[in-house]
Amino acid sequence: MRVSRFELRWRRFQRDTVGVAAVEFAMVLPLMLLACFGMIDVVQALMAKRKVTQLTLTIADLTARAASVTPNDVNGIFDAAQSIMAPLNATLAGMVVSSVVIDAKGVAKVCWSSQRNATALASGAPVTLPDSVRVPGTSVIMARATYRYTPTLGYVLTGSLTLGNNPIYTRPRAGQAAGTANIEQIVRTDTAACPS
Repeated sequence: MRVSRFELRWRRFQRDTVGVAAVEFAMVLPLMLLACFGMIDVVQALMAKRKVTQLTLTIADLTARAASVTPNDVNGIFDAAQSIMAPLNATLAGMVVSSVVIDAKGVAKVCWSSQRNATALASGAPVTLPDSVRVPGTSVIMARATYRYTPTLGYVLTGSLTLGNNPIYTRPRAGQAAGTANIEQIVRTDTAACPS
């Protein structure tokens, strides 16, 4: 039986394994690049989340160290804390710091609240605190920070994510006994001490 030239070439082509690795690599390369760029976005998001947690801790800590604060002091605390976000865009960070006073019955209410790029809590508003923090006749500084993270490459994570918004509580370190119940607290000079 006579085999045509075409059939011979076809059989040789089927047996030929030269270039198989190049073809396989070309098929796998897009998946490898997607995984690589996806990991870049995930790692940057995790870094931003860590920085937001550190930002929140810093706001709470710096506020709790003062006996009293002025609005300028709070702005200075926000300025100092914002530097933690470098090299990320710090203007995308929202920050709130509040003094929460717990009365003798264990009811927690906001005494004062300050914000930057966020919404402050209303003075006198009730606050739900964890049992470990809600000690009658005391006060706490409650800080929250958020960050609007937009992935650099956006191959795996798309859109923007809001990171943070977890409250951190600290006790006043050098607070003043103030208000009608003489509760130790960080007093903001432009508001009345609580409870009034």
